[in-house]
Amino acid sequence: MVVVLVAIVLVAVAIYATILFLQRSYDERIVAAKNEIEKLVETPLEAELTAVEALNLSGDSLEEFTKVKHDYHALINQQLPELSEHLNGLQAKVQGYQLVKLTSPLKAREQQVAVAKAQYDELKATLVELKQTAEVHKKAITERKEEYQSIRKTLLAKNFSYGPSIDKLEEELSALEKDFDKYAQVTQAGDFVSSNELLRSLEQKTSVLKIALKKLPPIYRNLKNVFPEQLTELKTGLAQLTKEKYAFKEDVAQKITQIEKLLQEDEAYLKAADVPKAEACDQELADLIDSAYEVMENEYEAKVKVTRQEEHFAEFLKHAKHQEKELLIELDRLSQNYTLNHNELEDAHALDEQLKAISQRFEAYLAAKDKRPVVYSQILAEQTKDLESLTKLEEEQKQISESVSDLFEEEKEAVAAVQGFDNDIHRLKREVENLNLPGLPSDYVEYFFKVGDEIEQLDRDLNKIQLDMEQIAHDLINTQSDLDVLAQKTQEIIDSSALTEEMLQYANRYRNKYPEVAAAYAQAYELFAREYDYMSALDTISEALETVEPGCYKRIENNYKDSAQRRAVV
Repeated sequence: MVVVLVAIVLVAVAIYATILFLQRSYDERIVAAKNEIEKLVETPLEAELTAVEALNLSGDSLEEFTKVKHDYHALINQQLPELSEHLNGLQAKVQGYQLVKLTSPLKAREQQVAVAKAQYDELKATLVELKQTAEVHKKAITERKEEYQSIRKTLLAKNFSYGPSIDKLEEELSALEKDFDKYAQVTQAGDFVSSNELLRSLEQKTSVLKIALKKLPPIYRNLKNVFPEQLTELKTGLAQLTKEKYAFKEDVAQKITQIEKLLQEDEAYLKAADVPKAEACDQELADLIDSAYEVMENEYEAKVKVTRQEEHFAEFLKHAKHQEKELLIELDRLSQNYTLNHNELEDAHALDEQLKAISQRFEAYLAAKDKRPVVYSQILAEQTKDLESLTKLEEEQKQISESVSDLFEEEKEAVAAVQGFDNDIHRLKREVENLNLPGLPSDYVEYFFKVGDEIEQLDRDLNKIQLDMEQIAHDLINTQSDLDVLAQKTQEIIDSSALTEEMLQYANRYRNKYPEVAAAYAQAYELFAREYDYMSALDTISEALETVEPGCYKRIENNYKDSAQRRAVV
């Protein structure tokens, strides 16, 4: 029972606390809303309304101000008092603990207070803007008036700087001043909304006029002073260069005609004070004049260079032609005695054709320069290229000459080499014959004759009317190699036959005692005397003797080599 009572008491306390919390919360929100209303009321806009009203507005500006004034008074005298009464009613309900369904009405009133505050701020901003606009236009009237006076003074004082543009500029200034008068009237009447559009138009037109005042004088100066002087120089220069037999890659006379046409167009653009077209025409004239100057200067400078290098070119060409003549004579002479394997003669004739073409161009220039107009820049380009070709051509002449210059020396060396081969093979033959051998191996004899045939063929090749030194050089290398092999084979026969004879003599001491030695002796003798296979004979008897007296072959071989060295020294 006690527990139940305690629970009831606790619930009651909680409910009471909640009611107190809601009561305090609602009361604070209502007070805050009423304070916002009070701030708006205590900060009236009457002074601002009076100040703006004193501007004597008209037109759209007056209409806007009238609406602001009406809306402000409605806000202060009607909307805010009614809203304050509603909040008082809600506050009375809170004090009387009538808290049920207060959330939604209170929220709605708070939103109305926020809307009222925003409306107040907007009205105040509009009044400030109207006042500032009036000040802006008042200042603009003063500035524009002073600016137009300054422009008129400039036009009067410097009318000579604008040439044909002066009338159009004064016309545009007069039109601006009329627009300004209209703007001033509308502004002074207080119609600032309309003044804004008029002021923007005035500023744009004034900007265009000021740009024209700045940009037209230099364009007119070019038209009046610079371009005519340059045109006169171009005409005089063209006449003089034409008289001196100059010709041009581009039609300079046509450029001059175009310049004269553009000068007329430029004057028309200046008369109309059309800055964009006058600027474009001025730039086109400058570019065209520069182009005409460049064409003539290029030809003048080209002639100076061509004339300066004329003697050098002639000497260079003469030297190259002399070298070519000597080269062709030498190649023709050599071709009668030697085969030219690397197209030397064909290459030399190709160089000769190049020289003829270069010579023809140079002679054509010499013939034309005093008789008809010449495009010297083209001549300079041709001669520059031809000088490079002559330099390369002489290098190629030198290479061809050097490639055939050693043919005679090569022939002499080849003859000496073949004579040496012949001496060597006869020496080898004598060495073999001096051995008094029973015979020679068939493969050796065959190889000996092969090498002999090669030497004879080289001798025949060297006695031909026209020598192919490249092929002969190739054959010399092969024959030398084969001769070296033959010398090696000959030395093997000499050594093996001599050692075999010594080994057979040494075997006599063992033949009667060792049957295997006797058998080897008979076999080796057969190989030596009947088959002429001296290497096999040496191997057969040596192997048999080594079985009965190890090391005997090496001892006999060393003794043989020592004796051979002593004989060679003697």
